[in-house]
Amino acid sequence: MSPQKTILILLRSCPYGMATAAEGYRVIIGLAGMGLRIHAVLLEDGVLVALKGQNPSGLGMHELSQVFAKLTEFGADLYVHTPSVTERGLSEAGFIDSNLIDDEELKDLITSADHVITFN
Repeated sequence: MSPQKTILILLRSCPYGMATAAEGYRVIIGLAGMGLRIHAVLLEDGVLVALKGQNPSGLGMHELSQVFAKLTEFGADLYVHTPSVTERGLSEAGFIDSNLIDDEELKDLITSADHVITFN
């Protein structure tokens, strides 16, 4: 049996206004369901996906932080890039449970992945 492939998914866009974050979520759970090792990293405006207490009902959308919080149930690991959090003037305490990573840890995830998929 061949070793399990690692896929790194970088989600860089805000949660609402485009379908990018929702489509990224679908790819994450789809690949995890295929038995691949998935690392999902929220960075830049993508960190906004992980903010607790969102209310996008006025946009006719579902709260994405709730579904991203359940990624571990599908076998995927969720990471939030702390420099992106700081750049947006936010506190790490306001985010769903996830692995907080810095630039060096992000670099390590990128270099150790077999494939990288970016959602801008």
